[in-house]
Amino acid sequence: MMAIARLLAVTMIGVAAAGCGRPVVSLGFWFEDVAFESPVLGGRLTADDLRVIEAVAREELAAAFRGLNVALNDRRESRFRVRVTQTVVEGRMRRHAVVAGESRSVSWAGGFGSVNFTYYASGALVFAPPGTSRSDLVVAIGRGLGRGAVHEFAHQLLTGTNLHATRDRGSYEYYAASREQQYYGPMHWDHAGPLLKQKYAFPQLTARR
Repeated sequence: MMAIARLLAVTMIGVAAAGCGRPVVSLGFWFEDVAFESPVLGGRLTADDLRVIEAVAREELAAAFRGLNVALNDRRESRFRVRVTQTVVEGRMRRHAVVAGESRSVSWAGGFGSVNFTYYASGALVFAPPGTSRSDLVVAIGRGLGRGAVHEFAHQLLTGTNLHATRDRGSYEYYAASREQQYYGPMHWDHAGPLLKQKYAFPQLTARR
């Protein structure tokens, strides 16, 4: 009887925590039909290459948002969404310029963004150290795309924050994707890291006595 009572007590505490805690934030990320070819790669990216690229991109997202109360998935109805598309054209302010990515968001409704597959695939080749193998180039494409998606999600999750207020080229917040750090070596959060933890930390259960 004592064991059953303890089990019921723990269950009730868990239900109360779920009811009082912050809901999990859904981050939808997916690839549309994309393609790329270059003499540096020996031709066109294969289906296997694209599977590696997507897997690496998702690993980058998981690493960047680890420890936050978010769920990464491929659901297009998620509150916050980023898609990988062949190219991205910034059409606001009559610019119509090709960009690495873009996002639009409303604090109470969520957001939607895109990252430019052609841009990041080209960048992985341009910024590759001499002698980089083909397999490492493919991985670098996925790494660049994943980090680009992290940047766009950060814009959506921290609406109203000047995300680009950093000079750290090795950070997710840096304003330009045209740099070696986007594709090679580690990457980290700068000023947005603490803000994300403050806003999207796991809910803490306070024990009552």
